[in-house]
Amino acid sequence: MHDCSHQQGGGSCSTCGHQHNHDEAAQQEERQVRNVLQQIRHKLLVMSGKGGVGKSSVAVTLALALAWRGFKVGIMDVDLHGPNVLRMLGLREALDLTQGSFVLPGDLSDNLKVVSIEALMQNRDSAVIWRGPLKHRVIQQFVSDVEWGRLDYLIIDSPPGTGDEPLSVAQTIPEAQAIIVTTPQEISLADVRKSINFCRKVNMKILGLIENMSFLTCPKCGEEIPLFKSGGGEKTAQVMNVLLLGSLPFDYHIVEAGDAGQMPLLKLKKSPYLDTFNAIVDKIIDILDKEASEQPTPMREPGTHKFAIPLENGRLSEHFGHAQQYALVTVKNHDVLNQEILTPPPHEPGVLPAWMEQLGATHIFAAGMGAKAQELFNQKGIEVITGAPLLSPQELIQQYFDKTLVTGPNVCDH
Repeated sequence: MHDCSHQQGGGSCSTCGHQHNHDEAAQQEERQVRNVLQQIRHKLLVMSGKGGVGKSSVAVTLALALAWRGFKVGIMDVDLHGPNVLRMLGLREALDLTQGSFVLPGDLSDNLKVVSIEALMQNRDSAVIWRGPLKHRVIQQFVSDVEWGRLDYLIIDSPPGTGDEPLSVAQTIPEAQAIIVTTPQEISLADVRKSINFCRKVNMKILGLIENMSFLTCPKCGEEIPLFKSGGGEKTAQVMNVLLLGSLPFDYHIVEAGDAGQMPLLKLKKSPYLDTFNAIVDKIIDILDKEASEQPTPMREPGTHKFAIPLENGRLSEHFGHAQQYALVTVKNHDVLNQEILTPPPHEPGVLPAWMEQLGATHIFAAGMGAKAQELFNQKGIEVITGAPLLSPQELIQQYFDKTLVTGPNVCDH
């Protein structure tokens, strides 16, 4: 076994140095994943126990329906062996790599961003033959290296089953909630029960079940004809103690739209399928809004302070709202316990105070800040220190506790 203690001779070790660099890079990527996820309000994993139940159609329709309502939405296709999302949306552009980040296709909608492994393939009919660790790495990069920006919803289309991809999502995005798609026949329901047990084993919250292809409406008489058996999804939901979000009818127009890459045109259509789907979307929004309203404010440990410091070149930025990075420094009894460098959400009214409240910040340093912004921070219980000098986080905090911090005029008075 390699010894990296260097107790003999005090020399350096190239192998150990390589490992240290690798660990540092991994930690940096984990920080970037956290920074990206902090800008996404809701993460929904659409999964199924088996293939052929219309999971991708549900994922794409859900993303579109939310975007049509004005929400900022991303859809991430992690079905690495059978990606379909781009084709269903009619997207053909490849993703370009610029300065280490993906540039997303921008011609679909201002409210909908899409990423898929298919957009990186020269030949979209090529088979992807990857093992678990490589899949996990790609899914991590789909989060950390994609310029998602601020999103209300991230919809993740997972392959069928409980393999590497949903497990990687559970590990990379631990706050993701699952929507499980099934059809009414018993063989599908048996696999759904496995999906439910998978979610419980990896501590992923289940938002609910969607039963797809529940029935076919006769185009002549309007009678509902069960394609399989009826009530299977509802019974499974009751037995497994999960919510049935809704039961969707079979609609061949949806199949045709997906095959032709015309799913975005469904906005112009009206059908029982879309009416039912919109009711499901209403239910999802209501559930998530209620959860968000009941989210407790992070507890602040007595004697512990968390300082938020907008940065520019390692020092306090002159403009708190336009800083590309923030230092979040945790101090207990005047001792620095931890410092994180975070990427803030876009500067919009009320966004930064809410973000810092979620992080548990107690103070923010600013060279200048308007009265309205100060009020918003104060409403969140965050003390604002304005007119602070353009020093490093360490210097600001040291002077704050030494009571030697000299503040100047508030340079922003609007």
